[in-house]
Amino acid sequence: MDEELDKTCNRKFGFKYADIDPQTQVRLLRLSPYHVRLRNFRFNLETFNLSDLHSIRYSALSYTWGHATSIDDIYEIAIDDQPFFVRRNLFDFLNTATGKGKSGFFFVDAICINQLDSAERVSQVREMARVYRNATEVIAWLGYPGTEQDLDNIRSLGQERDCSECAYWTKQQWAGFRYLSYHPYWTRIWIVQEVQLAKKIEVWCWYFTFPLALFKNVTLDTLPWRRKLKFSAKGRPHIEVDSISRSRSPAERIVNDRTRLVLRETDDPLAQGTLVGTLDEMVADLTRPHMIAQTYQSRVPDSLRQVVTKFGMLECSDPQDKLYGFLGMLKESRRAQVDIDYTKGVSYAYRQALKIGLEEIGGDYWAEVYHREPDVLYDMCLGYYCDARDAFGMGDDESMSILQQVITELCDETKFEGDMYEFERRHPLLWNEADLRALLTFDKIMLYAAKLKEEEELLRNPPKRWRKIVSKGPLRKLLSNT
Repeated sequence: MDEELDKTCNRKFGFKYADIDPQTQVRLLRLSPYHVRLRNFRFNLETFNLSDLHSIRYSALSYTWGHATSIDDIYEIAIDDQPFFVRRNLFDFLNTATGKGKSGFFFVDAICINQLDSAERVSQVREMARVYRNATEVIAWLGYPGTEQDLDNIRSLGQERDCSECAYWTKQQWAGFRYLSYHPYWTRIWIVQEVQLAKKIEVWCWYFTFPLALFKNVTLDTLPWRRKLKFSAKGRPHIEVDSISRSRSPAERIVNDRTRLVLRETDDPLAQGTLVGTLDEMVADLTRPHMIAQTYQSRVPDSLRQVVTKFGMLECSDPQDKLYGFLGMLKESRRAQVDIDYTKGVSYAYRQALKIGLEEIGGDYWAEVYHREPDVLYDMCLGYYCDARDAFGMGDDESMSILQQVITELCDETKFEGDMYEFERRHPLLWNEADLRALLTFDKIMLYAAKLKEEEELLRNPPKRWRKIVSKGPLRKLLSNT
């Protein structure tokens, strides 16, 4: 079965793109007012320099591609007087946009990027942050309502701008809100950076338009994700998320992260000089700065570790996009570390993500951090390993083997002098060989989590008051297997 029938048809009918330099240029789709009025689905592509995007008015489309496995999944439009085939969800958007009288320039990745040219695709993926950050607006397209009942429920939300009055919503409004909040659109990897980077964004569901603020939960926004490193009966490590964190809808997770507020200190001139005391104390107070805490919307790029932890379990057709689909959210120095190569497979992308994330945990002096705070680094590294392993769908043996290689590289790349260098040279792994063998087979990882030999000895020879506890339950089983 051909799962990309649209690309197959475009190749068969010989669609020709105008050549561009994918590292410095981008194509935009032009919807002319004349063709919009006629609704004849005839469009043109025009080329612009990436450096000029900040001065161009254009909309960027954020959407899910959908399937293209049968002839019913694709539709023919005309671009530059050539037949071009698109999938149903994109055709529905173009139909709605022309129906609403929308014209001007649009960025639509399935059309503006030559999907049959792998080199162009790789270069343009690196520029998606610039494209979506400079767009006049980003349109989050949820498609057509699934049923007539869904349509009625969504229509009932038509005048709502945020959740401030949600306590007074009707049952029908809540049903419409749930449909929008749990729409498959919010479960896709690529839409995260598109939503996060947008200066202005609207959510479209057919002809209905909603502000992003509608999906922001003001209560859950201040609650941190509650995660705990756990071990299975056989010692396999995994991350457990509490029920409150799991209760957030996919839309809330993404929107709350975009609008998260961060505390910062700032001068408080009104408080200066208000102290009542001795003359010396009041004079000293006049010269001492007073600070108050304020909140602001953070625009600081995320670390890859944070992004994989928060959004790594979202869906994508190619698991490699669990790294490449997040590049726009990272700071420039991290993006430069990523080698985008779809030909090398998932293991290569996972390896890059694992190494970058572990570097972020330990900072520039990774091995030194381990030597100074091994317990803290151990928990954070193992937790991130679980996140990355599960996000990329890696098996235990392969993922752990790559972890071993990455940790060796990180310690070897760290420069030390004197005794510290000799220590790290002789012990280049996060765990010693005996522990590593145990971890690879998951036989003794519970004791492994304790790590300290003193604790292990205490468990083997417990004080009298502990013996009743040790003689029963899983602890005895664990010790009997070691």
